[in-house]
Amino acid sequence: MASDANAAFDFDPSSRVPALPPSNTRGNLNFPRKNPMKIEASAAPLSQADPRQTGTSVVAVFQPPMLAAQTRSAGVMTYIQKLESHLQQTLSDQVTPLRLAGHISVLAVAAIILILSQMQMPDWNISLGGLSTNVLQGSQNTQRGTGGQVITIDPDTNESASLQPSVIPFTIALEKPAAAQGATSEQLRPDIQVYTVKSGDTVIGIANKFGLLPETLMWANTELENDPDRLSIGDQLNILPVNGVLHIVRPGDTLSSLASKYKVTVDDIVNSKLNGLASASTAVVVGTQLVIPNGTKPFITPDYAATYTGTAPEDAVKGFGSFSWPVGGDVSQQYWRGHPAIDISSWTGNPVKAADSGYVVTVSSGGWGGGYGNHVIVDHGNGFVSLYAHLSSIFVRQGEEVTRGEQLGLVGNSGNSTGPHLHFEIRYDGVQRNPASYLP
Repeated sequence: MASDANAAFDFDPSSRVPALPPSNTRGNLNFPRKNPMKIEASAAPLSQADPRQTGTSVVAVFQPPMLAAQTRSAGVMTYIQKLESHLQQTLSDQVTPLRLAGHISVLAVAAIILILSQMQMPDWNISLGGLSTNVLQGSQNTQRGTGGQVITIDPDTNESASLQPSVIPFTIALEKPAAAQGATSEQLRPDIQVYTVKSGDTVIGIANKFGLLPETLMWANTELENDPDRLSIGDQLNILPVNGVLHIVRPGDTLSSLASKYKVTVDDIVNSKLNGLASASTAVVVGTQLVIPNGTKPFITPDYAATYTGTAPEDAVKGFGSFSWPVGGDVSQQYWRGHPAIDISSWTGNPVKAADSGYVVTVSSGGWGGGYGNHVIVDHGNGFVSLYAHLSSIFVRQGEEVTRGEQLGLVGNSGNSTGPHLHFEIRYDGVQRNPASYLP
């Protein structure tokens, strides 16, 4: 047995060992080859070949694991390419980014709501001391117009004393001036002042500035008494210290006759320090000025020249009976006895539109126009007529039909005007009405 074991370690190089088939021809179940590697046979017999020749066969045997590594590497590259292609397709899609943006927006809104819910709002203490008594108590002389504005009604004329477009829940009505509430001359100005009319002034605006009624301004300045719209830039106006009448003594005037004419007492005239009268028996001098405190005069209805004759055709377009604001701006002069219209202050060139549908019956341009300047009159076919004055340009012709909201012209400063604005009238059966009753 020992000899057999030793014989196993005996090797005779000269003995011939059966040659194995080439490695490239042996089958490999794990990595089959489509193109087997060709190995040229050595010219020397295998028994005499360099033992390193067997290394060729060993290398050939271990090539399949290297190919497996290459295959795995190729698979990883293919997966990366597919991922890149999918990402490009996602970014090129127009719906997915919008959906993503929508989700982000929802999250942002939720975050804002969450933040605001944690905040404590301040305690607002709003004082009502600045509101008028009529607004707070709901006096019978006030009414709430459409749009929320508070309109004060003058019980003597049953007309609106203020009209402002409502840009807040309600507009605070102006209180009557201090002079209208019984203030004496000692509480106001000691003497008559002179005021120079500036751009943008109106009779009611100047009166409010000095705490007077607009009628007082008219009765202290004869040039305004017949037509308050005759106000012009540079005019010199008398400003009385109290409401009343400024009278120039004429031949035959007496204190008794003046008291009867202006519906006051003789003592009212004598007690005014402005007149310098010692007693009721003092004679008045012709040509002197007397202030009649709280005196009144018969009101003279202004003679407006902006009229027309005739009626619109029967088949002409008719209005709806409701009016819209013809232009945007601030109401610089409200409706009152001496001004049966509203003045809407604006800028030159602002479009003026028809307040309701109708038929253009008058177009006046290039002249004084009775003080109205360039103006348009529209007959609405239902008893209503609207007038648009002081225009800078007119875009319609007489006899043309217009619809509500159609542009008639542009705001201007033509005619007798102290600044660019629209003089807007609404007439019914030939009588000027208060636009506050018809505008929203």
